Amino acid sequence: MTFSTEHRKKNLGFTLIEVMVALVVFSVVSVALVKNTTMSLRQSGMLEDRTIAWWLAQNEMTNLRMLTRGDENYPNSGTSREVVDMGDTSWDVETTVEVTENEYVRRIVISVYRENQEDAKARLIGFLGRY
Repeated sequence: MTFSTEHRKKNLGFTLIEVMVALVVFSVVSVALVKNTTMSLRQSGMLEDRTIAWWLAQNEMTNLRMLTRGDENYPNSGTSREVVDMGDTSWDVETTVEVTENEYVRRIVISVYRENQEDAKARLIGFLGRY
């Protein structure tokens, strides 16, 4: 009888070492989980920026292609830049018109930057004919 009562007392709880080991395992797993969550949030933000920038570049190219064809709307070579607000953010849309070997075709390069940043989030290249 004494043996079973003593045996029960030993198995009533965890030892301090067992609790410490469990806390260490929990903390390591928690740090890894927080790190992965942070990385996922950062990647999600980058994808959102690239998607919005791509939409802005496509909108600008579509606007150029929708102009009536003729000499009055045929773009001259050069670079223009405008600020567009979209998604609670200001974006710089830079349009570069380049001359090609064919005088009736222009090369259009549209680069979209997040305001005050130097790396383009999206770059779209297309061609625009005079007629």
